Amino acid sequence: MRNLLRNISFKTDDGKLAEMFSTIAQEVAKKLNDKDRKNDRGYKPDISTTQYRKFYDKIVELNEKAQGLEKEFNSKILPFVKMLVSKVEYSKSRKHSGENFSILMKESIKKVNSQEELQNFKYFLEAIIGYMPK
Repeated sequence: MRNLLRNISFKTDDGKLAEMFSTIAQEVAKKLNDKDRKNDRGYKPDISTTQYRKFYDKIVELNEKAQGLEKEFNSKILPFVKMLVSKVEYSKSRKHSGENFSILMKESIKKVNSQEELQNFKYFLEAIIGYMPK
């Protein structure tokens, strides 16, 4: 998963958003739903769509709050984006999500440092949902 996410960027001007929203999002969704991953009760995806949506909804909420706060983004929004890493780790410790989801979120959140990048991160998570099984 880390190799897949290594070169992603949420900057609009780098020209890689189309690939990220299609090919990379599809590959990430496959990793989150890896059928080879089993536990003592059989197959279990890395994260349920319900749990995934909870994190996605939080990103949507933060993105909406960030609209029009270009100057105050670093003080009023960014700390709460970065704090999501602790929520991801808590979810993982409670076995509500797995290692691949944790890597996805940690690697992605590291790359969010502006309002524009937060919005593109939201779109990336939205694209992944589209490729996840129902």
